[in-house]
Amino acid sequence: MRVLRRCVQACPTATLTENKVIEIGQPEHSVVTTCAYCGVGCTFKAEMRGEEVVRLVPWKDGKANRGHSCVKGRFAWGYASHRDRITKPMIRDKITDPWREVSWDEALDKIKVDLGRIQGQYGRSAVGGITSSRCTNEESYLVQKLIRAGFGTNNVDTCARVCHSPTGYGLKTTFGTSAGTQDFDSVEDTDVILVIGANPTDGHPVFGSRMKKRLREGAKLIVVDPRRIDLVRSPHIKAEYHLPLKPGTNVAVVTSMAHVVITEGLADEAFIAERCDLLEYREWAAFVADPRHSPETTEAFTGVPAEMLRKAARLYATGGNSSIYYGLGVTEHSQGSTTVMAIANLAMATGNIGRPGVGVNPLRGQNNVQGACDMGSFPHELTGYRHISDEDTRALFEKAWGVTLDKDPGLRINNMLDAAVDGTFKAIYIEGEDILQSDPDTHHVAAGLEAMELVIVQDLFLNETANYAHVFLPGCTFLEKDAPSPMRSAAFSASAA
Repeated sequence: MRVLRRCVQACPTATLTENKVIEIGQPEHSVVTTCAYCGVGCTFKAEMRGEEVVRLVPWKDGKANRGHSCVKGRFAWGYASHRDRITKPMIRDKITDPWREVSWDEALDKIKVDLGRIQGQYGRSAVGGITSSRCTNEESYLVQKLIRAGFGTNNVDTCARVCHSPTGYGLKTTFGTSAGTQDFDSVEDTDVILVIGANPTDGHPVFGSRMKKRLREGAKLIVVDPRRIDLVRSPHIKAEYHLPLKPGTNVAVVTSMAHVVITEGLADEAFIAERCDLLEYREWAAFVADPRHSPETTEAFTGVPAEMLRKAARLYATGGNSSIYYGLGVTEHSQGSTTVMAIANLAMATGNIGRPGVGVNPLRGQNNVQGACDMGSFPHELTGYRHISDEDTRALFEKAWGVTLDKDPGLRINNMLDAAVDGTFKAIYIEGEDILQSDPDTHHVAAGLEAMELVIVQDLFLNETANYAHVFLPGCTFLEKDAPSPMRSAAFSASAA
């Protein structure tokens, strides 16, 4: 099926066509929009007949995809008009009751009354909310503002914190900003690609194709992964080095690579003197140069042969423009932040920052992980990663919003559920997130949701979490909204589904 669908896109005679074209007719006009799946941010044209979408076609001028797409982005948009989609608000008094369709006014009135009662009885800290990394910047900003300024609490969180926080903290600590250093075009100028904890051809196939194109042109590849991913060896591509580290040894492997760079005199001293903090660099260099970080020492517990690691480190340091791409194998880990900082330090030590073809580049899972975090979906940070406990920061937002903000950080998702089971957390608003499906320990998640007196879910479908909801509010798809997204400066454009 995947091959046949690609044939539809590539057919030079237009003999093959989509079923929707046969059912609805040829498109009459189009709207440029952005795919809502992964973090690549491919640009599409939503081709329409009247107010109905006929097909999505990759836009040739799209900066991230340049007219290409994966099967998912090209064809898997039918959920927007699926018959199971919920398009009207629904309420019920108990989760064992049947749903009842109501007007928006009635649903919002119920929320207002129940939230007021709960906060009056249990206090402001008994409520909270969760934003979505599949929504736009504006939506994430408004939800965290609603919870902080409207509910009067900092109990706001997002699933993006789990996968993105190590990147946000690690890169902010080392580079001063919580985002990757390059756009996707940069891969075309790279000479050495180091992929760690990511599988671009599966997770980000359009960018994976661009990476493979550069590798076929002669760029060298280093893969650091316990798995033998597709890039290690596939037609016309073979990694120079595959470092099959044991799970849990990310930091040790990257630190050993830095050990080779420092002890073999491969550091870019001119770059370091001009662009780095020399005192901190010397402390770091002394640390990684310690013999306990040598490849020969770490081989015993990383499982990576010492000579192979040395050769990989030399290639990265001396191969020209060297770039690093990492994914959830790095960040969804207890050592996530430390690994990200180690990666950033390795890039700086070799001068691989600040020009095309280099850099440190996180590959996001969902389409707006960066934006959800930038907008302040954290219990301890406001928009722009400004800490809630800072008086000047609070004063700035209090003036803009016309309210007094709580100075104490709020609860994370897991803390909200713990408090619900304990009886001190009573209401939650969940926007575009299915925590019962995606969070660990689903029995605990279910127990927390069941213990609450008000669960509000806003989504496209009645998902697993909605089984415990008292209010369901319908949401919009990417085809029904206008909003920018920070995924490589992309934008959503409204069309009718």
